[in-house]
Amino acid sequence: MPPRALIYLKDIFIIAITSFGGPQGHLAVMHNILVKKRRYFTEEELLAANGLCQMLPGPASTQTIIVLSQKKGGVLLAILSLIVWIIPASALMSVLVLLFSMFETRNMPTDFLIFIQPAAIGIIAHAGFSMGMKLIKNRTGVYILMLSVMIALSVTTPWTFPLILIGAAGITNITNRMEIVPEQQVQPQVNWKNTYLSLGIFFGLFIIIGALAVVTRNRPFILFENFFRFGTLTFGGGSVLVPMMFEQFVKHHAYISATDFLSGLAINQAMPGPSFAFAAFTGGMALKGMGATFQFAGCLIGIIAIFLPGALMAFMIYPFWEHMKNFAFIKKSLEGINAASVGLVLAAAIILYTNLEFRWINLAVVLTAFLLLEFTKIKAPYLVVLALLSGIVYSYL
Repeated sequence: MPPRALIYLKDIFIIAITSFGGPQGHLAVMHNILVKKRRYFTEEELLAANGLCQMLPGPASTQTIIVLSQKKGGVLLAILSLIVWIIPASALMSVLVLLFSMFETRNMPTDFLIFIQPAAIGIIAHAGFSMGMKLIKNRTGVYILMLSVMIALSVTTPWTFPLILIGAAGITNITNRMEIVPEQQVQPQVNWKNTYLSLGIFFGLFIIIGALAVVTRNRPFILFENFFRFGTLTFGGGSVLVPMMFEQFVKHHAYISATDFLSGLAINQAMPGPSFAFAAFTGGMALKGMGATFQFAGCLIGIIAIFLPGALMAFMIYPFWEHMKNFAFIKKSLEGINAASVGLVLAAAIILYTNLEFRWINLAVVLTAFLLLEFTKIKAPYLVVLALLSGIVYSYL
């Protein structure tokens, strides 16, 4: 593999272990590393890919990484990036299954993570501010940003984010009267076979696993079918996925106790990377009574089944994005999508802050993180490490 590809994968790994706060928080760290630091992509490319993936079911951050990585180095790099992105969080949640099983742990202490979330909020807020300063160039963009923030704070449904992006695209197509001439450039050679292959795998698995779950009533097959269905139908990220899992695995099947589920969820909220990695925990705990081998299999089932539908959709949609992004309608849409995306990043910072217990030290950490990023050369990953070390000192010394 070329050295540049290895460096790119290392950067994806850094994003995976330093990005907190859900899809918009992940977008902030992607912006800092992939755009500002490494210049792999432009702000427009990052936000266009993210806007596209926000409109798909499944894990938007994961799909954004797949789309960008496929643009960067093709299908192989996209697959490797997907693996590197999901492994850290999934491995941590799988280890948590082992701890719960060995020690019957309840309410595991997480005091040392006390400054992680406020630091992450500062990072997210700074990313939104930085992107807004560069991408919003007219009054319409400012209005879209403000409207996006207000709607995102007022309406909390799985459809909010995709509908905001669609609405913003429509607004700039109506208000932007300037004729955009498509750039004269050679269109990239896209292998449409990958789209057909992804489509075939998606529907093939949907049918086969569904049939096996119904016919055999075997718990591992039922788990795979449930996770695959959740990954197919979930809009809005992990916050929407959690109640679906609770209903299915705690209330309906009683595979997991409510105490174990909520304890694992609390720790998952403090973990970096994709929140869908919680499926590794629920999958492993659902097979708790079947032995260590089956528990490990349950973790793998959760990881593979929850991420696979969204990953296949990202591979399906990529050729359409590559061919359509130079159309006048798409270019006008991107102006609104960019402004709305900045608004959603800022809204995410506000929402996360309002969910924190109000303490002056939390506010101080948020402001400190923002100011350090704005006025010093300290990068976001180092801030996360600093927040972790500060939490250890504050909590235990």
